[in-house]
Amino acid sequence: MNRLRAFLLCAGLAGCASRDAADLILVNGNVYTMDSAQPRAQAIAVDGEWIVAVGSNAEIRRYAGAGTRTVDLDGAHVFPGFNDAHVHIQATGALLTGANLLDVHQAGLFVERIKGAAARLPAGSWITRGDWGAYEQWAAGSAGGPAGGRSAGRFTPSRDLIDSVTPEHPVFVRSFDGAMYLANARALEAAGIDARTRAPQGGTIERDGAGRPTGILRGAAVSLVERVIPPIPFDQRLAQVRAVLQEAREGGVTTIQDLTTAEQLQAYRELQRRGELTARILLRPSLDNVVHTAGLGLTQGFGDHWLRFIGYKAWVDGIMGNSSAMFFRPYDHDPANKGLVRPIMLPEARPGAAMSMTESQKYTDFGVGNLERLLNLAVPTALTPHVHAIGDKGVRLLLDIYERVLTERGLVDSDHRWRVIHAQVVHPNDMRRFGQLRLVAEVNPYHVSDDMRWMEERIGAERSKGAYAFRDLKNAGAVLIFGSDSPGTNAARYYLSPVYGLYAAVTRQTLKGEPAEGWFPAQRLTMEEAIEAYTKTSAWASFEEGIKGTLSVGKLADIAVFDTDLMDVGRSQPARLLEARTLYTVVGGRVVFQRGR
Repeated sequence: MNRLRAFLLCAGLAGCASRDAADLILVNGNVYTMDSAQPRAQAIAVDGEWIVAVGSNAEIRRYAGAGTRTVDLDGAHVFPGFNDAHVHIQATGALLTGANLLDVHQAGLFVERIKGAAARLPAGSWITRGDWGAYEQWAAGSAGGPAGGRSAGRFTPSRDLIDSVTPEHPVFVRSFDGAMYLANARALEAAGIDARTRAPQGGTIERDGAGRPTGILRGAAVSLVERVIPPIPFDQRLAQVRAVLQEAREGGVTTIQDLTTAEQLQAYRELQRRGELTARILLRPSLDNVVHTAGLGLTQGFGDHWLRFIGYKAWVDGIMGNSSAMFFRPYDHDPANKGLVRPIMLPEARPGAAMSMTESQKYTDFGVGNLERLLNLAVPTALTPHVHAIGDKGVRLLLDIYERVLTERGLVDSDHRWRVIHAQVVHPNDMRRFGQLRLVAEVNPYHVSDDMRWMEERIGAERSKGAYAFRDLKNAGAVLIFGSDSPGTNAARYYLSPVYGLYAAVTRQTLKGEPAEGWFPAQRLTMEEAIEAYTKTSAWASFEEGIKGTLSVGKLADIAVFDTDLMDVGRSQPARLLEARTLYTVVGGRVVFQRGR
């Protein structure tokens, strides 16, 4: 008899003689199962990858045998492994192993970060992205305030700062808003840029008084370097994924839902082959791939418990960080700007339809555009669409498209689990549509803590009432699931550790505790709701509620143990969430992280 079946058959039978010993038991814990049938426990028994018993210390100790590993948790606090519904693994890995410059806007720290990246990466590797200056105008932890504009002395580095610390690494990093890029001597040489090089039309090569390039490139000149950057070497890609897996297990994250490219999937499979995966990765190729994959029979859930396809990712508009999310009315700080349409939306049924559409119109009145065409191709695969929409117009466009496709396909009342990613600013008239269309809102609560520093400057207080409106979304009938959005945008750093998202969801404050009453506090969630969105409903949204999301018999043994009672402090002292530390992370019955080891 299969060991798991034997365990399950014996689970409720006192003195069952055929009970085998568990591989792992956790005892003396404060267990929150997130299972309404048995919400609390003291201990858990695991056989192989699976939970075989949840109960009291006395009940679970009966599963101990000569080969059982027993972990005495000494009162530590146990939760289902966290399921991060929104991670960019490639970008996170590049940031962790490369140069994170988001909080950098002065020379000394800039040199230090670039030097550190050079020490981590093999000789010849390119150091890219960076995104310096994201917190130059509004400091990290700021709740915002009167818009004073950017200070006159915007930090502009030069190659002279970094050439001496990067003799073996080409460097091509950018400011957070993409307004300028910095190339070091190695990168300029690779691109053939010297004192005689003329800038292309629409581009700028900045020069010093002697006519020598300073390394700063703008506009079309950026392409001169971009076109010579080689693909990421496979070994470097593996190193990047390993860095993400480390950050995940140190935070109690056991499942990551990723935007997946073919190159990344190859890296994940190689790490799986080597036995190095310490988190499960759910795969989301971009929706334009459906024209190739639909004919291959790639359907919902294809894969195994470690690597599994769950949906297609697409985009409607830009992001708030660089003021490219799409709104009906212009940005307050940039009256000529209403955002932009992402390329996967094109061609539209009528050129310019999205940007010209008014609040009284429906996007679908203009005909069938490219996004709707791709969604119709995806429907037969049952791989659900997960589509990014941020501004109030961006969200409206997506809801209009979803409504028509779901209606025409007879899916509105089905268990379809289609997702709106971010749903950052929702028009008051559209909130109810989330429930009517039975949609999942894949939201990123830590955006609240970081983004409030500039939200009201950009869209004003009135529109901000619909920003990150988690309580209104939930009350409207949306299923909320949480993701970190790691590593963040080009304007902010978001961390994989779930404590940041939990803190933001229940306080709506910055990491410094501002404002004291919370930013639009009526949108706060309870701690129970927040943890559920990071565990139980994240699993449900991926059609994995039968194997994940709660600490229940018959489910995968994916477990996070903390030194802090997240549930209790989240209700009474939420600032303490930021001090919480993971003690153990268990994935598939294997302890993949133990603090102090």
